Amino acid sequence: MNPVSTDSSSSEKWYVIRTKPRQEHVAVRNLEDQGYRCFFPRVQARRTRRSKRVFLLEPFFTSYLFVHLDLDQVNTAPIRSTPGVAGFVRFGSYVPPVSDELVNGLIERADENGVLSLPEPDFLPGQVVTIVDGPIAGYEAIFQSRNGHDRAMLLIGMLGGEIKVQVPVSVLSPQRMPKNYDAIP
Repeated sequence: MNPVSTDSSSSEKWYVIRTKPRQEHVAVRNLEDQGYRCFFPRVQARRTRRSKRVFLLEPFFTSYLFVHLDLDQVNTAPIRSTPGVAGFVRFGSYVPPVSDELVNGLIERADENGVLSLPEPDFLPGQVVTIVDGPIAGYEAIFQSRNGHDRAMLLIGMLGGEIKVQVPVSVLSPQRMPKNYDAIP
C-alpha cells in the first residue's frame, strides 16, 4: 500500500495532511488512487484485546500522513475533498513543507508496507520499569541488567523484601529514570 521511491522532481516537496480520526487508511487509499505519492508510516504496537496480547499496526503519527507534490503546480481542492482527508497542516494560509531528509529518513527505516522498525528500548541499571505481560503484569520493578539478548534481570519489591526475577525484555515498559541517576556507574 505504501511503497515510496525517494527520487523526485526538484520542485516537489513533502507536505503533511491531517486526516479525519482513524481514517488514515481511507485517505491514503483515495489519494493514491488519484495518483498522489503518499507515505503513511506505521509501527507495530503490542496491545491487549480480550485478555490476550496481540500486535497491531498503528499510525506513527496519529491522524497525519505525508504527500509529495509541487504545491505551486497542483490544484489542492481535490486533495482537500478526498474522503478521509481533513486538510493540509497549515499556519494561516501558509502550508509548510517537511524536510526531505526527515521523510526520506523515515522511508529508509520502513519496510515496503510503511512499517517502521524501531529499536527496542535500552534500559539502564536502576531504571524503574513496568511489567506489562505475564503472571506478574502490572508490577513495577527496578531494571538490573540484561541476561542474554532477550531477557532481563529485575528487582521486584514483594513479600517484605526485594526478589530477583528474570523476564523477557519484550514485556517491559520504561517508566522513569532513577533518582540520583548521575551517581549510577
